[in-house]
Amino acid sequence: MRIKYLLLAVLLTAFASCDSGNGKFTVIGDIAGMPEAADVYLEEIGIENLVVIDSVKAGTGGKFELKGTAAEPRLYRLRFPAGRYILLSINEGNVKVTANWDDIENYQVTGSAGSESLKKLLLIVRGHMRDLNEMQIVIDTLQAKGDEEKLASAVTSIKEMNVSLTRYIEQYADTTSHLPNAIFAAQILNPQAEGAFLESFVQSLPSRFPNSKLAGDFTNKYNEMMGALSQQNQASSEMSTGTQAPEIRLQTPDGEMVSLSSFKGKYVLIDFWASWCGPCRQENPNVVRAYNSFKDKNFTVLGVSLDENKDKWLQAIKKDNLTWTHISDLKGWQSVAARDYAVNAIPANFLVDPNGMIIASNLRGEDLTAKLAEVLNAPAQ
Repeated sequence: MRIKYLLLAVLLTAFASCDSGNGKFTVIGDIAGMPEAADVYLEEIGIENLVVIDSVKAGTGGKFELKGTAAEPRLYRLRFPAGRYILLSINEGNVKVTANWDDIENYQVTGSAGSESLKKLLLIVRGHMRDLNEMQIVIDTLQAKGDEEKLASAVTSIKEMNVSLTRYIEQYADTTSHLPNAIFAAQILNPQAEGAFLESFVQSLPSRFPNSKLAGDFTNKYNEMMGALSQQNQASSEMSTGTQAPEIRLQTPDGEMVSLSSFKGKYVLIDFWASWCGPCRQENPNVVRAYNSFKDKNFTVLGVSLDENKDKWLQAIKKDNLTWTHISDLKGWQSVAARDYAVNAIPANFLVDPNGMIIASNLRGEDLTAKLAEVLNAPAQ
């Protein structure tokens, strides 16, 4: 899943006033313990860009004021030193943000209903992410112990947790009365996995938020993105069953050049993955089981990583017990192999026969085991 499930260390705030609807707003900050004279920026988060609206040096006690004008509700962020942020969803009035510099996640926001609602969303998403991270630790421990029964149960649980988080985000995007919040939530979702929901969401925007430029900008960007995905999917369909697998020639972690053609005569599962991809790491135990069951029956796995950080790539290989051949150009989504195979989401895999022909793709869990047992004419061990 290229899901980009957003790990945002973000925060927000607001304090309302009775200003008439002129679109002007002031962000009043009080961040106790913040370094004196620290630069604070107010940035508008657009559909495609980030624009600095105002900036100031914080005064004594972490106090500051920033001003802006918005024709309609928009998404903003306060940017502080050391990579700290607070998200705001505001249109007009006085927005007050209070927090402690050493515990900025627990900020308070008053005066902006949109900002308060967005803060609740972020708290819930962060809570889900913590739970998912803890479950991943459990999975890693069970995998190391070789406890297959409990491991299978844990993998099922983490999948259910992912589904629960996705459904919550969808419900929020569909029901919030704050347009910037709805778009922010929608952008968290994976456009491929949640395509049906996003299509419905976009179609509902004109009636929910009539005459909104932000809604129009998002719709245009969404349509552009889906057009690009359609082209990618068309290219991906050309990698379907019965076609020749494109050559891959990349380096192992030790710097040895390895090519797909060097495995000719074997069944090869080309496995596209990355250390940072949660669904890939969740699927790895299934690939390990399949590899261990069939590695002595003319079958192997060729791991193609979309990592950019070599150390994290190596750590994941070791941690997940991936004992087959691994290659990468460490270019992330710019990987030559990913381009040649039209891979636009991971995990992704292609099963290649001894003649280099693709005979199946995107096999998961029991489907992978069943397909290998079929083509190798051998039961799983």
